[in-house]
Amino acid sequence: MIKWQEVLRNSVKGDTISSTSLRKIPHLKDCPFWEQVEFIGRIYYKVKFATYDGGLVKYDGRIYYVNSSQIEALRCYVHWNIKKVVTVMEE
Repeated sequence: MIKWQEVLRNSVKGDTISSTSLRKIPHLKDCPFWEQVEFIGRIYYKVKFATYDGGLVKYDGRIYYVNSSQIEALRCYVHWNIKKVVTVMEE
């Protein structure tokens, strides 16, 4: 498990991420310290059976996905630069 976390931690290079890495990133559903979460960038990526519409964040040294409804709900409490976009590269 530690090896996968290391791979995912380095999966965002610049403003891009591979589609394979994106599918393996866990969803951050609940966090006790949202003010410590660092926003990496917005994601919009559509695959056959799912749509990624949200963003990538870094918390406790790990990368997570948050959906757009979470971003909107947290807008009053955290100040993230949601204009930054991460591009998903097809493999």
